[in-house]
Amino acid sequence: MKLRIYSVTVLVSTIFSLSAQVVKNELKLPQVDGYTLLKCDFHVHTVFSDGAVWPLTRIDEAINEGLDAIALTEHIEYRPKLSEFTSKDHNRSYELAKKSAEANDILLIQGTEITRRMAPGHFNALFINDANPFGKYVNKKDSRDGLNIAQTLKEADKQDAFVFWNHPWFQHPENRSEWAPVHEQIFRDGLISGIEVVNGRRYDETVFQWCLDKNLAIIGTSDVHSPMALEKGQHRSMTIVFAKDRSLDAIHQALKERKTVAYCRGSVYGREAQIRPLIENALKTKIVTVSPKKVRMEITNTSGIPIQLREVTTTGCSPKIQSETGEFTIGAEETVILPFSKDPEHNGECTFVIHVENALIAPKSPLSVVFKI
Repeated sequence: MKLRIYSVTVLVSTIFSLSAQVVKNELKLPQVDGYTLLKCDFHVHTVFSDGAVWPLTRIDEAINEGLDAIALTEHIEYRPKLSEFTSKDHNRSYELAKKSAEANDILLIQGTEITRRMAPGHFNALFINDANPFGKYVNKKDSRDGLNIAQTLKEADKQDAFVFWNHPWFQHPENRSEWAPVHEQIFRDGLISGIEVVNGRRYDETVFQWCLDKNLAIIGTSDVHSPMALEKGQHRSMTIVFAKDRSLDAIHQALKERKTVAYCRGSVYGREAQIRPLIENALKTKIVTVSPKKVRMEITNTSGIPIQLREVTTTGCSPKIQSETGEFTIGAEETVILPFSKDPEHNGECTFVIHVENALIAPKSPLSVVFKI
């Protein structure tokens, strides 16, 4: 733990084999009663579609970043490097990575990406048992033809897969997300269960609202194609899953129950039922009496997510915040000290209400937290 001391960032070299030097760069999460919080990336590519690395490299990256689970989601329709391999098996990247994942305690999810032009767009199917049957739904004359998307997604449903819509803004002529009639139909048919609110470095508040309105799982992914290179303290976009235990079945069930939070560049997006315990369990407070009229509050952030706070209201006391806007940040695993002076005419309990600006429970709606002094 540190007290307002920031660590120097260190460039983490991209790892290409399991024998390379390991530099841990893990996102620390708090403990939440009743759940195991799992760090998951459900959208990852290798050379077996249009990625730039071997499947084992993705496992090594997951180890270095302290991830719990990843899904190798190769495109069915788009495999530009196919001529370089003898196998046309769509399960090949998963099979190559499986042994290493098991040896290193990484939960490897079997998945695939269904790739059609917008609309309908791209979809990831997770927890499948065989990617090859999806190939029969591809139009050989036009591999991006999306007319039979319902039949394709029914194949995923047959395999009891969890399906989510990828980057809804991608390939839209105006680079924005649009809910088309085809999306309404497959949604009504129960063929999609989530959407990427975060893909890579982009967060989309329109998609966030769709997930809330339609009870869809809130998903965050890296969609990584190149080697993953992160500085110390930087973390890929991911989904934080509120699971019953650390297992594939528990992840699958939590997705079905919509118990997810999307993480991107130090911010989290999710339903209040998940965001509140995530933040409140990360923040630990201690009140120290200085005099009858003065106290100080020590607020410790036990997580690896910097928490950005803004004062909303105080009752019965006045905090001393070194900011005209009432904003301050508690860095990863850091403690800040806030002096408070009691209001002379107030004899009751003092309250300090803050908004967590980087923890949204709806678009433009930060979580509100009340501290009692």
